[in-house]
Amino acid sequence: MRFPNGEALQDLAARAADALRYVLAQHADDTVVLVGHDSVNRALLLQLLDLPLSSYWRIAQSPCCLNEIDLEDGKVCIRRINETRHLEEASM
Repeated sequence: MRFPNGEALQDLAARAADALRYVLAQHADDTVVLVGHDSVNRALLLQLLDLPLSSYWRIAQSPCCLNEIDLEDGKVCIRRINETRHLEEASM
């Protein structure tokens, strides 16, 4: 699949995986905050969850959502995906 006027999904996933590997190598024991668009977020989550690219549309990513992932000793623990409660609180 190719996004309109954009790159192929496979290229996006490869680029996101490369960025993730780089960040993990540079900050293995650090807390890291990554900010990205929904497509990159989905690609990163697929990589971390070891899911195929065909699962891309199964992961919801709302604007301004939070995803919280812990990586420890090579193990991935997903704490939150597509969390938007903070937006409700901010609008009050």
